[in-house]
Amino acid sequence: MSDTYVIYPKIIDALLENPGIGFIAAPGLMEPAGPIHDNRGNPVDKYKFTDSSRTWNHPDSRITYCGVRWRDLEVEKGRYRWDILEKKLEEAKASGCTAIVRCSPYALAKEDDIPDWFRRECQEEPEFPFWRVDPLHSPYVTYWSKFIAEFAEHFDGHPVISSVDMALVGAWGEGGGTEFLEEESIRQMVGAYIDNFKITPLQALLHDPKSVKIIRERRENIGFRVDCLGDMGGFHQEEWSHMLDFYPENIFNFEMEDAWKKAPVVFEACWHMNDWYLQGWDIDYIIKESLKWHISSFNSKGTTVPEEWKESVKRWLNKMGYRFELRKLTYNPVVKKGEGFRIRGLWANTGVAPIYHRYPLVVRLKNEKEVISLTSKTDIRNWLPDMDILWEEEFALEGKAGEYSLEIGIETGIPELGNIKLAIEGLKDGYYCFGKIIVE
Repeated sequence: MSDTYVIYPKIIDALLENPGIGFIAAPGLMEPAGPIHDNRGNPVDKYKFTDSSRTWNHPDSRITYCGVRWRDLEVEKGRYRWDILEKKLEEAKASGCTAIVRCSPYALAKEDDIPDWFRRECQEEPEFPFWRVDPLHSPYVTYWSKFIAEFAEHFDGHPVISSVDMALVGAWGEGGGTEFLEEESIRQMVGAYIDNFKITPLQALLHDPKSVKIIRERRENIGFRVDCLGDMGGFHQEEWSHMLDFYPENIFNFEMEDAWKKAPVVFEACWHMNDWYLQGWDIDYIIKESLKWHISSFNSKGTTVPEEWKESVKRWLNKMGYRFELRKLTYNPVVKKGEGFRIRGLWANTGVAPIYHRYPLVVRLKNEKEVISLTSKTDIRNWLPDMDILWEEEFALEGKAGEYSLEIGIETGIPELGNIKLAIEGLKDGYYCFGKIIVE
């Protein structure tokens, strides 16, 4: 057997758009013909994060948010319009994105009421905190749990869904009033998600210790979502803020500090990034803290990022979620057909979170006549940050003898998404080429 080839790929610091991570997509800022305005309606100069960006004044993305209302999906009791959600997911896929999905039971506006068939059963609308329906004195918990179970039956493992928000009660399902529910009611709704979503990652709102404790008792691999990143004192001036008080205390108090290892951490902006800028808040501090909490994706509400913060945001994006580097590759360039082909790679995840979908790592041998695809047994969900990742594998080589190019890629299986981009040079058609191999 010939000498072993050792290759050290060149690491790059370019922005990489990959499924499930980064800024939530901003469709309204993609290729606008006219001027750009900030969230307050003021015109701003147009700029792009990269020369090839599709989006102005905001990073490109491979993840979007998909919200749907209960009343639209369960149009009659037990009769569902899943095609409405499927259409939204098809639109996300067509734009090259995976989607975070939340089905909300109701919201504040009259048109966001509970389903009409349910409203006919309970005419009274309660006061805050329940707003649209009183879960203590109505069949809400039973009906909502049944809906969630049906939702999971149809969409668990859907390739376009990156994760699902666990909406329980309150406007948009964001938890208002959870603290007043009986534990058994919370367990029933939590169970509807956990018992039926076996594949798709879940995240819970970091709202109250009661519901989060029940969720953690049932299953540890649940991430969390919070919706006021950036608040440095906008509610109570210097007395209290989400960044300085709520998050650092309650991520720990709710025992969610290690949740990121198995499921995503998702943040939404408090107000908008432009408001942070006008308040004079420290963007580098906000970024540093979010990375400490292992953020995977950030919902900036589709509005402009102040250009003065462009470089800080680029550094943020290069750490948010996962970022894979193949630092060393070793293989034998001559192999006899039918014998084992051994390959060894030293990887690193230089992001702050793992990947949460088991996309296959594929070794591909390719020439003008044939493509041999070899799927690795490794589970890349275990590639955590801040550790050396040694991958060693042996494949049996079949196919025709000849000379091939050796390529490696992480496949999503969705052409519109493409393969996972690595932080190395050599990308071509979704794969990275590392040299030649001869099959004798």
